[in-house]
Amino acid sequence: MKKILIVLVVLSLLSGAAFAQGSKETNALVLWSAAAEDEAQALVVKFNEKYPAIKVSVIRAGSGELLTRLNAEQPRPKGDILLGIAKESFDGAYEFFRGYKAANHASIGANVRDTAALPRYYGFSMPLQAFMVNTKLLKPADYPSSWADLINPKYKKELILANPALSGSAYAQLYMVYKLYGNEFVKKMAKNATFTASSTVGPESVARGEYAITVTGEGNIAKYIGEGAPVTFVYPKDGTGARFDASGIIANGPNPRSAELFMDFLTSQDAYKIILNTRNRRVVVPTLPGPKHLPALGDIKLFPYDAVEAAKIREELTSKFSDWMN
Repeated sequence: MKKILIVLVVLSLLSGAAFAQGSKETNALVLWSAAAEDEAQALVVKFNEKYPAIKVSVIRAGSGELLTRLNAEQPRPKGDILLGIAKESFDGAYEFFRGYKAANHASIGANVRDTAALPRYYGFSMPLQAFMVNTKLLKPADYPSSWADLINPKYKKELILANPALSGSAYAQLYMVYKLYGNEFVKKMAKNATFTASSTVGPESVARGEYAITVTGEGNIAKYIGEGAPVTFVYPKDGTGARFDASGIIANGPNPRSAELFMDFLTSQDAYKIILNTRNRRVVVPTLPGPKHLPALGDIKLFPYDAVEAAKIREELTSKFSDWMN
């Protein structure tokens, strides 16, 4: 009986120690950030207003380098948070992140976060695709209103698009219309536009009045509106893909409680205001305005964008599309 009591006491002590270790407050946090340096620093400053005792270190690198480091440092990575990389990158390294339901979970839509009960990532910002229209060449009644309009013969000499085999954003556009309308639609679109090698040529050409319509990242449209070009935006009424980058807690990181506090902060209105205002990025909460010159997220119809599938079929789809263009 005495031996049994000793064993029980030891187990109790070990259990209590493990609980204390897992729940203790920490005074450090390591951010691995693919976001711009000024964005990360602005977030840290605001976080430290609330938690001044937590010393935050920021390691800035490209997403590929950070993912390589994440793999190399298993099973005990030295980072706590991975900040601002593509959603599909999180999906591809899903087992290396820890599920955590952030304090502001209810304000983040299911289409801009991990859908697990304990999400392993939450949306950071999102680059949406939209139509850019020259307002001198077309009247509002003649603007395209949906992806379906891209095969309308009346736009054949008015529409300029980037080649999806040569541009990542153009491939995203191709994948969207393929998922919405299928191969036959894509074949018709391939014959109804002028294609260029660069994704910047379309917006430049529409801004100069050489073409009436292009499809581009909404940031390009905001740029030309801000410069006074005669252009406007149209978000397709059949929706645009909810592409987003995200942030999450690294599993087995050195400061788990600090990481949770940072994720609570990072999903707050204060943090999203910083992301919006520092680089004029669109954020994933509909309660904040859109980037300068653009509508709020709540005014835009979105549909799910399966970046993993998009990557998987990219070579096959772009090869077909190149054949249909010719």
